Amino acid sequence: MLCRLAWVLLLAALWAFGRGASAQPVPQPSLEQQLLHWQSLQSVTSYQGSFVYERTGVFSTHQVWRKALGNSRYRERFLRLNGSRLEALSEDGQLLCITRTGDDPASVAWHTSLSSLQRLELKHLADSYETQYLGPGRVADRATMAVLFAPRDTYRYPLEIHFDQDTGVVLKSMLLNEQGELLERFQFVTFATSPLDDMQLQVNGCQPLALVESAPAQGPEWQAEWIPSGFAPVSSDPLRHAGVSNQLFFDGLAHFSVFVARQDGEANAMEHRQLGPTVVISRPLAANGEEYRVTVLGEIPVATAQRIALSISLDLGVESDD
Repeated sequence: MLCRLAWVLLLAALWAFGRGASAQPVPQPSLEQQLLHWQSLQSVTSYQGSFVYERTGVFSTHQVWRKALGNSRYRERFLRLNGSRLEALSEDGQLLCITRTGDDPASVAWHTSLSSLQRLELKHLADSYETQYLGPGRVADRATMAVLFAPRDTYRYPLEIHFDQDTGVVLKSMLLNEQGELLERFQFVTFATSPLDDMQLQVNGCQPLALVESAPAQGPEWQAEWIPSGFAPVSSDPLRHAGVSNQLFFDGLAHFSVFVARQDGEANAMEHRQLGPTVVISRPLAANGEEYRVTVLGEIPVATAQRIALSISLDLGVESDD
């Protein structure tokens, strides 16, 4: 009897220990680890689907085919579904060629935004953005997780991104201004993962884009006395072509470009234009009796772009026209 009681007590203790052990919470990955995992999954995922792109209340709809090529490389075909026909081919985020009907000078701002979302540089984001989970959601009939990239300063915009939980693909993003108002939206309507063949990535009559090569002897030398912390040039030297010198800056999420060019004729005062999140600030700059034009273009707040433009100065005596 005592032996049976001892066995019962031992089994009860083991059962209680097992329940206690199973009740221990399973360690969850940090947000940074989860983002890296999603980025890894996205790089090997081939898919097709349709998405809407909105900026300043103007909508466009698109079909996309994306084929993973290995080693984080990929090729994409885009087809605009509304308005005149616009079709494009892209590789690793760079447009290769475009075909369009009519005289439509269609903007490809949607491609720039989509490419930025696909190449998030997480290691550069920590100093400029605070990331936080917003919670689960559903986009294009798929389970997603929303993450907010909140800037740590006033020099960039907050961005809300909805990642597909199975593939890590960005299914939705919303860029907001300082007041939390929507500036730009990208959102999938249909989405399916599937292998793609080369025929699905062909664009008939696609016109290659002209490549602009660096020419150090063309375009003025300049320097920026102020660039927001976290932004870095994407190349060691500005690109110079046809008398224009320009440099692209990137913080892992947002980007802007600085253009400096000699200007013939009377110089206009500072100009400001904005379409959705994209701002253009242009101002005159005089040096050695010559007139130049400084232009800052990018998805950054107006005050940030103005301060950058005003900080640009020329390196006198360096420019060459040979």
